[in-house]
Amino acid sequence: MKKRWIAILLALLIGMSLLTVNASAAAEKFTDVKPGAWYYTAVDYAVGEKLFNGTSATTFSPNGAMTRGMFVTVLGNKAKIDLKDYPTSSFSDVKAGVWYAPHVEWAAQNGIVNGTGGGKFSPDKSVTREQMAVILYNYAKFTDCDLTTRAGLLEQFPDGDRVSGYAKYAMEWAVTHKIINGIGGRLDPSGTATRAQVAQIFYSSRELLANGSSEDPQPPAPSPSPSPSPSPDPDVPKIPITDEVRAKLKPNQDPEKILDYVLHGKNDDPTFSYDGTTAKWDPTLVDSNNVGKLYLGSWLNVEDEMRSSSVVANGFVQMMTHTATDLFYITAEDKDGCFCLYYHPAEVEDSEKMREIKSLLNLPDSIKYDRSLCYEGAGWAGPMRWEQYHGAAGIAEKIEYYLTDMHHAIQYYLTEPEPGVFYLLYGE
Repeated sequence: MKKRWIAILLALLIGMSLLTVNASAAAEKFTDVKPGAWYYTAVDYAVGEKLFNGTSATTFSPNGAMTRGMFVTVLGNKAKIDLKDYPTSSFSDVKAGVWYAPHVEWAAQNGIVNGTGGGKFSPDKSVTREQMAVILYNYAKFTDCDLTTRAGLLEQFPDGDRVSGYAKYAMEWAVTHKIINGIGGRLDPSGTATRAQVAQIFYSSRELLANGSSEDPQPPAPSPSPSPSPSPDPDVPKIPITDEVRAKLKPNQDPEKILDYVLHGKNDDPTFSYDGTTAKWDPTLVDSNNVGKLYLGSWLNVEDEMRSSSVVANGFVQMMTHTATDLFYITAEDKDGCFCLYYHPAEVEDSEKMREIKSLLNLPDSIKYDRSLCYEGAGWAGPMRWEQYHGAAGIAEKIEYYLTDMHHAIQYYLTEPEPGVFYLLYGE
């Protein structure tokens, strides 16, 4: 009986040693990946899951560079895509048949990657840390993984303000879930990554992005981070912008900041102090005939303060306010060379106060009432507040002064963007 138990024990020990060897075999075959190295476990995972190959039968090259083409290939391997499903290429510098081409096309078709401008993907350029964050975030969104974030994390890094506008939310998400950590206390958003670092990123995100490897994704586990911010909603306003246009923007032009100022107001600068608009975001306006357009913030030629985010937002808010806009949309298209506001002036019945003002106006017949001024970039005056001008008589008198004494107007229109607050539009 004693010999039998010894034999069983030996068998168990041998079995455990075999399991240990198998578990570490993926990394052990590389002479440049030593046990105890910070990336050893990550490389073992990445190679074992067939995300990576070595650079030879016996080397992994942990300090080797990681290109954009390589990174998307690793992600495609994680998603277990069928290469035969992606025989074409959407980018002029990604030739069909190249080893990374199917992975890049899969990512492009599913909104995981965008080009670098001019119809190119730049597959041989080193991938930056913020680009990795954006690609992984888009993949998480594509596979219905956890998108929650903790607000304000970027501010904890001295270079957090150097994260590009398009990458801020994605980087905050990556830091929230500890997919990307600081290097020497810094984020280094434009820094590149080594093969070992990318292996670590995929190892760190293996549970968070587990849905991506499943044909039947399971609901994501809740984020352990405290006080998560809501994940972005596809219906939330966002200025559409290509990588090509973003590369042309001046340092003082930030589309995300412009939209934030328009939506929520800007009260930190007495020169441009205003509250956010109450108008609703409506992308369908670009195909509507019943809209006005305002072009501001050219990114051509030199940087100019009068084309900055705050000035553009202020101009857009002013236009929407004095035209009593109820719907709006903003674009940043290369063919325009600037930001464009599409706005729809509200069509509402006159309030009792508006009718009283109109009844008191004493204007010559040559000055016509014309709603088309809302769409033509007319001159304007206001706000004229009911209490400030002591009612309809005071406002009517002011309007007459503007139209007949101050200007030689031939047409005018009145709006009331909020109860008791009036604007005059005029044409000469």
